[in-house]
Amino acid sequence: MRTHRIVPLVAALVVLVALAVSSNRGAQEKSMADGEPKMGGVTDVPPNENDLHLQELARFAVDEHNNKANALLGYEKLVKAKTQVVAGTMYYLTIEVKDGEAKKLYEAKVWEKPWENFKALQEFKPVEESASA
Repeated sequence: MRTHRIVPLVAALVVLVALAVSSNRGAQEKSMADGEPKMGGVTDVPPNENDLHLQELARFAVDEHNNKANALLGYEKLVKAKTQVVAGTMYYLTIEVKDGEAKKLYEAKVWEKPWENFKALQEFKPVEESASA
């Protein structure tokens, strides 16, 4: 007798879950169609020479690389930046540096969690010559 009462409740619950999932998908598709960034996705940061925080992160990346690699690269300017929300923010930076008299481009990946006062250089590598051609 109890199974006759439970079956309609389970069926109703399944319908509600299906509606919730369908509604959430529609909102995500609309958000992506509107050009809004999706959660966890990498987003371009509009160029702004006055963004002191991004410049600070770029300088940090060059300094950290110099310390780890015993190098003497000099920070010139931030060329491009992208962000990704992770446990904190991952910054993907394209940085112009001076290596002696030559100017070179490097890609840096900096992970920051400001609430923990945490900042770490994850990657620092030269931009491929073929990619810029």
